[in-house]
Amino acid sequence: MAEETNETPAPKKAARKPDPITQLLNEVKAEIKELGEFEVAEINDSLRRGHDRRATAWAKEYGKSGRYDACILSAAFEALSCYQHERRHALLQLAAVAVAAAEKLEAGK
Repeated sequence: MAEETNETPAPKKAARKPDPITQLLNEVKAEIKELGEFEVAEINDSLRRGHDRRATAWAKEYGKSGRYDACILSAAFEALSCYQHERRHALLQLAAVAVAAAEKLEAGK
């Protein structure tokens, strides 16, 4: 005959809340899924130069004013003006600006 015990099972531990960075990355991944498919086409040099001038102008404005809109516009135009081999770094910088702003909004709640 099997031995019976009067022990109750240990209570289940509550699920751990993900750390803020993991939570933020999960939110970004969810947003990426909602984007759907899109094509990243190369742009011509004339358009690239225009974007580069805009990136420079917004960077100067950001240097003077420190405003968030100038910072994100500078990073966005920089990403658009890059050649393909530079684009990943520029897009990561743009994402970093956006994530930093999202974190500040979250901290301000």
